[in-house]
Amino acid sequence: MENGVNELRYLELKNVLCEKIYKGIYEDGQKIPSERQLSTDYDVSRITVRKTLELMEKENLIVREVGNGTKITLNNYGNDNPLDVIALTAPSRNPFFAHFIAEFQKQAWEKDTLLLYVEIPEHTSLEDCLYRLYKRNIRNVVVWPDDQVIDKEKLLRLRGVGMNLVFFDADDALPYADAVFLDNVDAVESLIKSATYPAEEYLYIGWDNMDISNVKKREDAFVACCPKGKVVRIPWRRDRSIDDETLQYIKEEIRKMPKGMILCEAGEIAQRMAELLWGRENAGNRYTLCTIDDFDGSDRYPVTICVQDLQQSARKIYERLEAQSKLGSNWKAQSNQIKGRRKESQF
Repeated sequence: MENGVNELRYLELKNVLCEKIYKGIYEDGQKIPSERQLSTDYDVSRITVRKTLELMEKENLIVREVGNGTKITLNNYGNDNPLDVIALTAPSRNPFFAHFIAEFQKQAWEKDTLLLYVEIPEHTSLEDCLYRLYKRNIRNVVVWPDDQVIDKEKLLRLRGVGMNLVFFDADDALPYADAVFLDNVDAVESLIKSATYPAEEYLYIGWDNMDISNVKKREDAFVACCPKGKVVRIPWRRDRSIDDETLQYIKEEIRKMPKGMILCEAGEIAQRMAELLWGRENAGNRYTLCTIDDFDGSDRYPVTICVQDLQQSARKIYERLEAQSKLGSNWKAQSNQIKGRRKESQF
């Protein structure tokens, strides 16, 4: 047993107890072992156990009641974390996200913050990746979930043990994280207003993964605006590739519409449609091509694009991290929709 309080020892014990909270071994409202039992279980002094529990109580992780033991309490509060380091996590890189990283890096640089990019490995849950960052004392994280399934119970545990979170391009994590994402309804409506075709002469092409919040929101917005329009869903792939069989199917659907607007849910889909329309058949002069999000080489085609304001998004994300750090128990998760701007190709 050690003599007195060794700071490293009580922090180690705190981390052990926090891991049990994250894994659900200790649940919200559950009593944890007594000081005597913790001292025996982890071979530390009672003074170290007491110091650990004092720290956890100060961080609103536990409630100690005389004669009634110590209980876990998971609060959906902002955490007083210094913004010297922020991690930016995503399951995969793509051109769109690379542009966002560049904008957020500028924001972090202005605030004298170190930005770390962490790619979530395949077969690793989003929350487990976040907890690994937590164990390395990285407590401020911006998350781009892409197609990751979100476990809200684990997000509450992560917030409870001291992590601040902002989700970009999705609002699935509310009320345990702030959300900053494109105003999808406004984006779809603004693109549709840019054309003058009858409502039935609209073709919408989007991914089929409705678990991705933006995919569903954009399709729903299109259906609301153009109830007679045609919707084509294509198989979701994380690498955003479209196979030949799917391309042939889309080609046949386009041929059924002698003219009209083709609205693409994402830039990578629009890129393939542009290549198809202005390729060998050169059928593009009969259609207006529109898309949400830009794509490489868009200036080679006559396409109307709703471009996300990544600079404003980066600024708002940093503001929400600051709010979480400063407001504590007064923090409440916000959903922040950022309007895009319409961009006409100079082709």
